[in-house]
Amino acid sequence: MELRQLKYFVEVGRLRSFSLASKSLFITQSTISQQIQKLEEELGVELLVRDTRHVTLSDYGEQFYPFASQVLEEARAGAERIRDVKALKVGTLSVGATYSFGPLFKRTVLDFNRQFPSIRLNLLIASKEELRQKLLDRELDLALTYKSTIGDDRIESHLLFPSRLCLVGREGELKGVGSEVTVQDLSRFPLALPSRGLQARDTLEDVLFAQNVDLDIRLEINSIRYLLDLVGSSPLVTVLSEEVIHQAEGFEAVPIAHPASRMDGCYHQIKGAYHKLAARKFIELLKENNSVND
Repeated sequence: MELRQLKYFVEVGRLRSFSLASKSLFITQSTISQQIQKLEEELGVELLVRDTRHVTLSDYGEQFYPFASQVLEEARAGAERIRDVKALKVGTLSVGATYSFGPLFKRTVLDFNRQFPSIRLNLLIASKEELRQKLLDRELDLALTYKSTIGDDRIESHLLFPSRLCLVGREGELKGVGSEVTVQDLSRFPLALPSRGLQARDTLEDVLFAQNVDLDIRLEINSIRYLLDLVGSSPLVTVLSEEVIHQAEGFEAVPIAHPASRMDGCYHQIKGAYHKLAARKFIELLKENNSVND
Protein backbone atom coordinates (compact mmCIF):
# COMPACT_ATOMS: atom_id res chain seq x y z
CA MET A 1 0.00 0.00 0.00
CA GLU A 2 1.51 3.31 -1.10
CA LEU A 3 0.73 6.89 -0.14
CA ARG A 4 0.14 7.81 -3.77
CA GLN A 5 -2.50 5.08 -4.03
CA LEU A 6 -4.29 6.50 -0.98
CA LYS A 7 -3.96 10.00 -2.42
CA TYR A 8 -5.52 8.95 -5.74
CA PHE A 9 -8.34 7.06 -4.02
CA VAL A 10 -9.16 9.96 -1.66
CA GLU A 11 -9.20 12.47 -4.53
CA VAL A 12 -11.48 10.31 -6.69
CA GLY A 13 -13.71 9.66 -3.68
CA ARG A 14 -13.87 13.35 -2.87
CA LEU A 15 -14.64 14.48 -6.43
CA ARG A 16 -16.62 11.37 -7.48
CA SER A 17 -14.83 11.55 -10.81
CA PHE A 18 -11.69 10.09 -12.39
CA SER A 19 -11.48 12.94 -14.90
CA LEU A 20 -11.75 15.67 -12.25
CA ALA A 21 -9.22 13.89 -10.05
CA SER A 22 -6.89 13.64 -13.05
CA LYS A 23 -7.07 17.39 -13.56
CA SER A 24 -6.65 18.09 -9.85
CA LEU A 25 -3.59 15.84 -9.50
CA PHE A 26 -2.11 16.62 -12.95
CA ILE A 27 -1.76 12.95 -13.89
CA THR A 28 -3.52 10.71 -16.40
CA GLN A 29 -6.78 8.93 -15.65
CA SER A 30 -5.20 5.61 -16.60
CA THR A 31 -2.49 6.05 -13.96
CA ILE A 32 -5.08 6.83 -11.29
CA SER A 33 -7.21 3.86 -12.34
CA GLN A 34 -4.26 1.45 -12.36
CA GLN A 35 -3.01 2.48 -8.94
CA ILE A 36 -6.46 2.31 -7.32
CA GLN A 37 -6.98 -1.11 -8.89
CA LYS A 38 -3.71 -2.28 -7.32
CA LEU A 39 -4.90 -0.93 -3.96
CA GLU A 40 -8.19 -2.79 -4.32
CA GLU A 41 -6.37 -6.00 -5.22
CA GLU A 42 -4.16 -5.67 -2.13
CA LEU A 43 -7.19 -5.09 0.10
CA GLY A 44 -9.22 -7.75 -1.65
CA VAL A 45 -12.31 -5.52 -2.00
CA GLU A 46 -13.82 -3.08 -4.46
CA LEU A 47 -13.50 0.48 -3.11
CA LEU A 48 -15.18 2.31 -5.99
CA VAL A 49 -18.31 1.50 -7.94
CA ARG A 50 -17.78 2.52 -11.55
CA ASP A 51 -20.04 2.79 -14.56
CA THR A 52 -19.71 4.73 -17.79
CA ARG A 53 -20.90 8.01 -16.26
CA HIS A 54 -20.55 7.87 -12.47
CA VAL A 55 -18.13 6.92 -9.71
CA THR A 56 -19.30 6.29 -6.15
CA LEU A 57 -17.79 4.79 -3.03
CA SER A 58 -18.71 1.19 -2.30
CA ASP A 59 -19.65 0.12 1.22
CA TYR A 60 -15.99 -0.82 1.70
CA GLY A 61 -14.88 2.47 0.21
CA GLU A 62 -17.05 4.49 2.56
CA GLN A 63 -15.45 2.76 5.54
CA PHE A 64 -11.90 3.05 4.17
CA TYR A 65 -12.12 6.69 3.02
CA PRO A 66 -11.77 8.43 6.44
CA PHE A 67 -8.82 6.23 7.40
CA ALA A 68 -7.05 6.91 4.09
CA SER A 69 -7.68 10.65 4.57
CA GLN A 70 -6.25 10.50 8.08
CA VAL A 71 -3.09 8.74 6.88
CA LEU A 72 -2.55 11.45 4.26
CA GLU A 73 -3.13 14.19 6.84
CA GLU A 74 -0.62 12.60 9.21
CA ALA A 75 1.91 12.31 6.38
CA ARG A 76 1.47 16.03 5.61
CA ALA A 77 1.83 16.83 9.32
CA GLY A 78 5.07 14.83 9.42
CA ALA A 79 6.47 16.82 6.52
CA GLU A 80 5.54 20.07 8.28
CA ARG A 81 7.34 18.92 11.43
CA ILE A 82 10.51 18.25 9.46
CA ARG A 83 10.42 21.76 8.04
CA ASP A 84 9.89 23.21 11.50
CA VAL A 85 13.03 21.44 12.75
CA LYS A 86 14.98 23.84 10.54
CA ALA A 87 14.43 26.49 13.21
CA LEU A 88 12.07 28.62 11.14
CA LYS A 89 14.74 29.34 8.53
CA VAL A 90 12.39 28.47 5.67
CA GLY A 91 8.64 28.40 5.16
CA THR A 92 5.47 30.43 4.89
CA LEU A 93 2.72 31.40 7.28
CA SER A 94 -0.74 32.35 6.06
CA VAL A 95 -2.78 34.40 8.53
CA GLY A 96 -6.26 35.82 8.04
CA ALA A 97 -8.18 38.35 10.14
CA THR A 98 -11.57 40.00 10.06
CA TYR A 99 -11.80 43.66 9.06
CA SER A 100 -12.38 44.72 12.66
CA PHE A 101 -9.35 42.74 13.83
CA GLY A 102 -7.06 44.05 11.08
CA PRO A 103 -5.72 47.13 12.92
CA LEU A 104 -4.17 44.84 15.56
CA PHE A 105 -1.89 43.25 12.94
CA LYS A 106 0.72 45.93 12.49
CA ARG A 107 2.99 45.59 15.52
CA THR A 108 2.89 41.78 15.50
CA VAL A 109 3.61 41.56 11.78
CA LEU A 110 6.62 43.86 12.13
CA ASP A 111 7.91 42.02 15.20
CA PHE A 112 7.49 38.63 13.51
CA ASN A 113 9.23 39.84 10.36
CA ARG A 114 12.14 41.17 12.39
CA GLN A 115 12.55 37.96 14.42
CA PHE A 116 11.95 35.50 11.56
CA PRO A 117 12.93 37.29 8.34
CA SER A 118 13.08 34.05 6.32
CA ILE A 119 9.43 33.18 6.96
CA ARG A 120 7.17 34.68 4.33
CA LEU A 121 3.92 36.04 5.72
CA ASN A 122 0.76 35.87 3.62
CA LEU A 123 -1.87 38.13 5.18
CA LEU A 124 -5.59 38.26 4.37
CA ILE A 125 -8.27 40.62 5.67
CA ALA A 126 -11.73 39.14 5.01
CA SER A 127 -15.12 38.34 6.52
CA LYS A 128 -15.46 35.67 9.20
CA GLU A 129 -17.30 33.42 6.73
CA GLU A 130 -14.51 33.68 4.14
CA LEU A 131 -11.86 33.00 6.77
CA ARG A 132 -13.73 29.89 7.92
CA GLN A 133 -13.81 28.48 4.40
CA LYS A 134 -10.16 29.27 3.72
CA LEU A 135 -9.19 27.54 6.94
CA LEU A 136 -11.12 24.44 5.90
CA ASP A 137 -9.53 24.59 2.43
CA ARG A 138 -6.08 24.76 4.12
CA GLU A 139 -5.37 28.13 2.52
CA LEU A 140 -4.84 29.66 5.98
CA ASP A 141 -2.80 28.40 8.91
CA LEU A 142 -4.46 30.77 11.35
CA ALA A 143 -7.58 32.97 11.48
CA LEU A 144 -8.06 35.88 13.88
CA THR A 145 -11.47 37.19 14.90
CA TYR A 146 -13.40 38.66 17.74
CA LYS A 147 -15.80 36.28 19.49
CA SER A 148 -14.93 32.72 20.47
CA THR A 149 -16.63 30.80 17.66
CA ILE A 150 -16.19 30.69 13.91
CA GLY A 151 -19.17 28.42 13.29
CA ASP A 152 -17.72 24.99 12.45
CA ASP A 153 -16.94 22.01 14.72
CA ARG A 154 -13.94 21.13 12.51
CA ILE A 155 -12.23 24.30 13.73
CA GLU A 156 -10.87 24.85 17.24
CA SER A 157 -10.94 28.31 18.84
CA HIS A 158 -8.76 29.81 21.57
CA LEU A 159 -8.75 33.04 23.55
CA LEU A 160 -6.05 35.60 22.76
CA PHE A 161 -7.17 38.43 25.02
CA PRO A 162 -10.35 39.72 26.68
CA SER A 163 -11.97 42.81 25.22
CA ARG A 164 -15.25 44.74 25.19
CA LEU A 165 -17.19 46.95 22.81
CA CYS A 166 -16.62 50.60 23.69
CA LEU A 167 -17.81 54.06 22.81
CA VAL A 168 -14.76 55.66 21.20
CA GLY A 169 -13.91 59.31 20.52
CA ARG A 170 -10.90 61.54 20.20
CA GLU A 171 -9.35 62.67 23.47
CA GLY A 172 -11.65 65.12 25.27
CA GLU A 173 -14.71 64.24 23.18
CA LEU A 174 -16.30 62.02 25.85
CA LYS A 175 -16.21 64.54 28.70
CA GLY A 176 -18.81 63.91 31.36
CA VAL A 177 -19.11 60.22 30.50
CA GLY A 178 -18.62 57.86 33.42
CA SER A 179 -16.62 54.67 33.62
CA GLU A 180 -19.27 52.91 31.50
CA VAL A 181 -22.06 53.97 29.15
CA THR A 182 -25.50 52.44 28.87
CA VAL A 183 -27.23 51.52 25.63
CA GLN A 184 -29.48 54.56 26.10
CA ASP A 185 -26.42 56.84 26.42
CA LEU A 186 -25.39 55.97 22.86
CA SER A 187 -28.31 58.01 21.47
CA ARG A 188 -26.67 61.23 22.78
CA PHE A 189 -23.74 61.09 20.36
CA PRO A 190 -23.29 61.66 16.60
CA LEU A 191 -22.08 58.26 15.44
CA ALA A 192 -19.78 57.07 12.68
CA LEU A 193 -20.20 53.29 12.65
CA PRO A 194 -18.47 50.29 11.11
CA SER A 195 -20.51 48.87 8.24
CA ARG A 196 -22.91 46.01 8.82
CA GLY A 197 -21.09 42.69 8.57
CA LEU A 198 -18.01 43.91 10.45
CA GLN A 199 -17.65 42.30 13.84
CA ALA A 200 -17.79 45.52 15.87
CA ARG A 201 -21.06 46.45 14.15
CA ASP A 202 -22.48 42.94 14.56
CA THR A 203 -21.69 43.12 18.28
CA LEU A 204 -23.40 46.50 18.50
CA GLU A 205 -26.49 45.00 16.84
CA ASP A 206 -26.47 42.26 19.51
CA VAL A 207 -26.29 44.95 22.20
CA LEU A 208 -29.18 46.88 20.63
CA PHE A 209 -31.40 43.83 20.19
CA ALA A 210 -34.83 44.41 21.77
CA GLN A 211 -33.71 47.85 22.99
CA ASN A 212 -35.87 50.85 22.15
CA VAL A 213 -33.02 53.19 21.22
CA ASP A 214 -32.76 55.62 18.29
CA LEU A 215 -29.15 56.21 17.29
CA ASP A 216 -27.89 59.34 15.54
CA ILE A 217 -25.93 57.57 12.79
CA ARG A 218 -24.16 60.09 10.55
CA LEU A 219 -22.10 57.67 8.45
CA GLU A 220 -21.01 54.06 8.03
CA ILE A 221 -17.73 52.77 6.58
CA ASN A 222 -16.19 49.34 6.02
CA SER A 223 -12.61 50.37 6.90
CA ILE A 224 -11.65 50.55 10.57
CA ARG A 225 -8.52 52.53 9.72
CA TYR A 226 -10.46 55.25 7.91
CA LEU A 227 -13.17 55.16 10.55
CA LEU A 228 -10.57 55.98 13.21
CA ASP A 229 -9.15 58.71 10.99
CA LEU A 230 -12.60 60.31 10.69
CA VAL A 231 -13.33 60.06 14.40
CA GLY A 232 -9.90 61.41 15.26
CA SER A 233 -10.56 64.50 13.12
CA SER A 234 -14.12 65.37 14.15
CA PRO A 235 -16.70 65.40 16.96
CA LEU A 236 -18.03 62.08 15.66
CA VAL A 237 -17.70 59.05 17.93
CA THR A 238 -17.87 55.36 17.12
CA VAL A 239 -18.10 51.91 18.69
CA LEU A 240 -15.13 49.55 18.50
CA SER A 241 -13.31 47.05 20.67
CA GLU A 242 -11.17 48.54 23.42
CA GLU A 243 -8.22 46.58 22.05
CA VAL A 244 -8.19 48.66 18.85
CA ILE A 245 -7.89 51.79 20.97
CA HIS A 246 -5.14 50.19 23.02
CA GLN A 247 -3.15 50.18 19.76
CA ALA A 248 -4.03 53.76 18.70
CA GLU A 249 -3.04 57.16 20.05
CA GLY A 250 -5.21 60.23 20.65
CA PHE A 251 -8.41 58.34 21.48
CA GLU A 252 -10.38 57.48 24.58
CA ALA A 253 -12.78 54.59 25.07
CA VAL A 254 -15.58 53.90 27.51
CA PRO A 255 -16.99 50.35 27.76
CA ILE A 256 -20.65 49.74 26.97
CA ALA A 257 -22.44 48.23 29.96
CA HIS A 258 -24.21 45.24 28.42
CA PRO A 259 -23.62 41.45 28.60
CA ALA A 260 -23.45 41.19 24.79
CA SER A 261 -20.62 43.75 24.55
CA ARG A 262 -17.87 41.14 24.98
CA MET A 263 -15.45 41.16 22.02
CA ASP A 264 -12.73 38.75 23.11
CA GLY A 265 -9.91 38.36 20.61
CA CYS A 266 -9.57 34.76 19.45
CA TYR A 267 -7.55 32.63 17.06
CA HIS A 268 -8.81 29.64 15.12
CA GLN A 269 -7.11 26.59 13.58
CA ILE A 270 -8.10 23.27 12.05
CA LYS A 271 -8.97 20.83 14.83
CA GLY A 272 -6.55 17.94 15.17
CA ALA A 273 -4.18 19.14 12.44
CA TYR A 274 -0.51 19.85 12.98
CA HIS A 275 0.03 23.53 13.74
CA LYS A 276 3.17 25.14 12.40
CA LEU A 277 5.78 26.40 14.81
CA ALA A 278 5.62 29.72 12.95
CA ALA A 279 1.91 29.96 13.82
CA ARG A 280 2.65 29.32 17.48
CA LYS A 281 5.31 32.06 17.47
CA PHE A 282 2.90 34.46 15.76
CA ILE A 283 0.26 33.75 18.41
CA GLU A 284 2.79 34.37 21.20
CA LEU A 285 3.61 37.78 19.72
CA LEU A 286 -0.08 38.63 19.36
CA LYS A 287 -0.66 37.88 23.02
CA GLU A 288 2.34 39.99 24.04
CA ASN A 289 1.33 42.93 21.83
CA ASN A 290 -2.38 42.94 22.56
CA SER A 291 -2.74 42.83 26.31
CA VAL A 292 -5.14 45.50 27.57
CA ASN A 293 -3.53 45.04 30.95
CA ASP A 294 -0.17 46.50 29.79
